[in-house]
Amino acid sequence: MTVKPIPPAIPFEASDSFFQDGTELFKDLMRIDTTNPPGDEKVAMDYAEKRLEEVGISSERFVSTGGRHSLMAHLGPNDENALILSAHLDVVPVDLAHWDHPPFQAVEADGCIYGRGAIDMKNMAAYALASIRELARSEAPLQRGLRVLLFADEETGCSEGSLAIARQQPSWLKGAVAVTEVGGFTTYVDHHRIYPIQVAEKGFVWFKLHIEGTPGHGSMPSGEGAVDELARIVELLKAQPFDFKCTQPAKDFLEGIAGVLGFPRGTVFKSIGNAHLSDFILEKLVRDPERIRFFRALLKDTVSPTIVTGGSGTNVVPSKATLTVDCRILPGTDPDAFIEEFKRRVPGRYTIELIDKGPPVVMDRTHPIMNLFEDILREADPGCTPVPQMVTGFTDARAFDQVGTPCYGFSPVWLPPEIPFASLFHGHNERIPVHGLQWGLACILELVRRVCVEGEVV
Repeated sequence: MTVKPIPPAIPFEASDSFFQDGTELFKDLMRIDTTNPPGDEKVAMDYAEKRLEEVGISSERFVSTGGRHSLMAHLGPNDENALILSAHLDVVPVDLAHWDHPPFQAVEADGCIYGRGAIDMKNMAAYALASIRELARSEAPLQRGLRVLLFADEETGCSEGSLAIARQQPSWLKGAVAVTEVGGFTTYVDHHRIYPIQVAEKGFVWFKLHIEGTPGHGSMPSGEGAVDELARIVELLKAQPFDFKCTQPAKDFLEGIAGVLGFPRGTVFKSIGNAHLSDFILEKLVRDPERIRFFRALLKDTVSPTIVTGGSGTNVVPSKATLTVDCRILPGTDPDAFIEEFKRRVPGRYTIELIDKGPPVVMDRTHPIMNLFEDILREADPGCTPVPQMVTGFTDARAFDQVGTPCYGFSPVWLPPEIPFASLFHGHNERIPVHGLQWGLACILELVRRVCVEGEVV
């Protein structure tokens, strides 16, 4: 019989009003539809500005050339030693047919709050706003400034949000250290509680393949049309033709998990990073399909066909088709070199049109703030194991990286085993346990206290 784990107590001392404030901020933000595209983050920024003004905190706006709004608020010493808490307020679209509760009403049911953005990432926005409001109300003298940044447009590439700010208003992003998504959430491995902390993220290359073929009549198939060639290329992509590579961030993550499992499971996790054994280990010994996909993405440059266009008539074999491809690249992979390698590994009758690209980001895992994250997690959930992690997507961390500010993923949430984190990101019925939200609020407030009030070195 499986014993359901008991949720850890709400860690660290905080007033009831703080938790009420954080929960209210979270629900209010969830009720503002910031689906991107088009984003429309202005209404959410207006709301945040008003709640900051209530406690005497002024804020500044950045409006991109496309009219997208981001916001900055600062409390305490205004220099580059600040702790930065950041979150994006745009969210991905929803398929209403698959939701049990309306995605923009912050419905509370089954011990959870449902809504798009619950995990990605209006929870962190609420953590940041509640924490800076709490500091303002307490009037505690601060040894280090606290800066809150709320961004537009992360979900479609950051170009109208954090990356635009990095180019035009870089001082906003300069601090001692920044904190964003993805990290600090409960993951269960053989009943052990693991808490990943983001120290790296894969880069990306997005392009279109303009595919050529021989036209003809639909009644006389030749197998040489552009759609035939497209189908052949998709089969090549499905095989994920790039080699296994165990980068240092992946190795640190796998060894962190292996360290708590012992023999033989720990040996299995260590072996996943071995390029010669990875396929065998994943297929034969790792049974969970979700976990297999994750490890493959952690250990390979990946390619995903995402958009297909082509053809003009039912009875016409087309001479042209277009395939959009989402490629995610490991640390050590140069985006331009990757394109050349793609051409070699995926031969075909096509030309490439680059849409966008961004390099991988790797932070120093020995940075003092990592010790602070780990201490807070171990105090908040005794017996857990924090581990460094590389995320397979991208975040606003790459904008901070451009201006030289280290940025780590630490947006804590306690989750029970029946709510796996990966299924919540961009998934149907995105939700956060009420207890998990309040647990995360307490963790971030404790981080702010230790860095900004007590002046711990970061």
